Amino acid sequence: MTSHPEESTSSLTVERESTASRQRVWDVIADGWTYSQWVVGNSRMRAVDPRWPEPGSVIHHSIGVWPVVINDSTRVESCDPGREIVLIAKGRPVGTARITLRLHDLDNGGCRIEMAEVAVSPPMSWLPHQVTLAAVFPRNRETLWRLAAVAERRASDDT
Repeated sequence: MTSHPEESTSSLTVERESTASRQRVWDVIADGWTYSQWVVGNSRMRAVDPRWPEPGSVIHHSIGVWPVVINDSTRVESCDPGREIVLIAKGRPVGTARITLRLHDLDNGGCRIEMAEVAVSPPMSWLPHQVTLAAVFPRNRETLWRLAAVAERRASDDT
């Protein structure tokens, strides 16, 4: 059931290796309440659909720093539990993006995390994909660093 959005084959896909297992990283992604802990720019969670991360489920979050926050939401477009999730994230005022996260086992018991993002609505979708991907690359690199850190911290809490 794995999908292949065009951004997932981009040369600007961000990758990070984690010592946490693929399941441990998935557990963080599948807990919608952790979204603001690892997604750069999100300041707080407002609500999480109890069906998260099933396709069509939504989380409601805020971006920005108080007192200038914007309430937005992210919807699951597709999900292959433990392996891949494709999200449609609203990001007013810059538009909506499709984000693909993929997880791969490593021989050492860890996980390689891949993240790709492409704008799917104006104004960012008016720009060439390579320009928008280059613009989000640093943020996505930090996002994966945070995701790995949360998963690794959870793994160390279990021992």
